[in-house]
Amino acid sequence: MALVWLTVFLTSVSGLLQSEEDPNLPIKNLRMEPGERRLTWDLHGNVPEILCFINSKLITKATDNNHYCQFHVLPLCELKNFTISLTKGPPFLMGIQYPLQEGNPGAAAQRLDCWVHDADFLTCSWEVGREAPSDVQYHLYRQELRTHREEECPHYDTDDRGKHVRCRFNDVSRLPKQLQILVRGTSHGATIPCVDRSVELSEIERLSSPNITATCNKSYSMMEWKVSSHVNLRFEYELQIQKGSNPAYTEKLQENFFQIHNPGNYMARLKVKGFFRNTWSEWSAPQYFVCDLGEDSQQLNCLLTVLVLLGTLLVLGLAVVLCGRYSVLQKLFPPIPHMKDPITDNLQSSKLVAWEASRASWEDCPVAEVQVLGET
Repeated sequence: MALVWLTVFLTSVSGLLQSEEDPNLPIKNLRMEPGERRLTWDLHGNVPEILCFINSKLITKATDNNHYCQFHVLPLCELKNFTISLTKGPPFLMGIQYPLQEGNPGAAAQRLDCWVHDADFLTCSWEVGREAPSDVQYHLYRQELRTHREEECPHYDTDDRGKHVRCRFNDVSRLPKQLQILVRGTSHGATIPCVDRSVELSEIERLSSPNITATCNKSYSMMEWKVSSHVNLRFEYELQIQKGSNPAYTEKLQENFFQIHNPGNYMARLKVKGFFRNTWSEWSAPQYFVCDLGEDSQQLNCLLTVLVLLGTLLVLGLAVVLCGRYSVLQKLFPPIPHMKDPITDNLQSSKLVAWEASRASWEDCPVAEVQVLGET
């Protein structure tokens, strides 16, 4: 690859030098128009078809009568080589580099990776540059391809040094399906180059393995499942089934249901991927379904049901009997009211009268007589 780019560079330099000396060259003044996302040039005379490359990879053909190449996405940070060539005539190759970088590339964020997960979230992670200054800090932005509007990521995670190394966007459903992701670095004493990545959300989604539900009996089992996604609409499934001790087998499906005849008792698990994608989810946890209980189990279930019913009736009957018996006893043996004893009451009244008379006689005695009696 290095040899190829050395050849491209030398040819490009040769073409540019010739353009200064040879006024008859068909293409001059190769340049990038970032606002329009196109590589354009000055065309002199009629030329055959023009092809446009990025890092030696053919991207598109020239349009508007061979006046420019239109790109859907342009790199915003990483330096790339843009070249054009002619399909016919003498060999011709011309190129430029875009965008121009400032600062130390070793200080930029490294290993930028993004993925959609759990249906609703877009998460990106990166590493701190090996040559980044100690006060570096990183910020992640998403940019819409059509409007160039940017939005900073709201939910950062940091490493043990306090540097941003991960960020999450919530509510994927509101995001455009294609985005440009940028990580910019800041430092008081150095210029930090940015890094970028163009993503299509449906391609970077990591689907969660779905849960299986089943309705079954001895004759059949109907399994169903549901996958949640805002960016993929069609799916492919692999359903693995194992009946009893038999070897497991796999069904490849595009529907979100499957029916088994005479299922017995079996295990099933599932994985999923987007219809036009290559990345599968993890296998779901094995799920076990008991569809054939057997005659003994059915009889035991019936017996248990009857016993529970009889027990309930017995308790209700006992409660009714006890309540009725208590009511009858109250009617037959009402409580006896308290009766007064006239003899006891008369004795108590006589004692009270005698005591009152004795107290009155003492109160009527003269004080002197009492003293004489005391001396004698």
